[in-house]
Amino acid sequence: MEFNLTVFLLQLSTFLVGMFVSSKIFLPQLKNWMESRRKRIEEQIAVAEKRQKEAESLKTDFDKKVRELEQNTAEIIQRSRKEAGQARDEAIQAARKEAELILADARKAIESERQAVTQALQNEVGLLAVNIAEKIIRSSVDAKVQEKMVKESIQELGSRKN
Repeated sequence: MEFNLTVFLLQLSTFLVGMFVSSKIFLPQLKNWMESRRKRIEEQIAVAEKRQKEAESLKTDFDKKVRELEQNTAEIIQRSRKEAGQARDEAIQAARKEAELILADARKAIESERQAVTQALQNEVGLLAVNIAEKIIRSSVDAKVQEKMVKESIQELGSRKN
């Protein structure tokens, strides 16, 4: 292979002209494309960082709301337990009051029954006294025997009341 200076110079000039034409036509478009790509990538990175910050903010808000919800739930449970305890205490007090009323009614009924029995007993004693008086009048008993019978009747009356 021989070295031909003319061919070499021709190839060199063609190369240089091609490079010059390429630098004037293609290089600005390539630079514009590379610059737009760089800007797009930077924008995407900025958007991704912004979204990541928003996601962290949302996560923080979510965690805060979850803690508030847990706290509210705990308060509601505590309040419900307290209200249930109060309702239970109120029910117990109402039952006690009702039992006291029933007991008072029973005592009144017992007292009324006792008074009725006492009244019946007094009526019976009265009849007994009348019967004794009839017997005394019918029999011709002297005054001492009559006095003795009245005293015995009075003692019987006193012992029946007790």
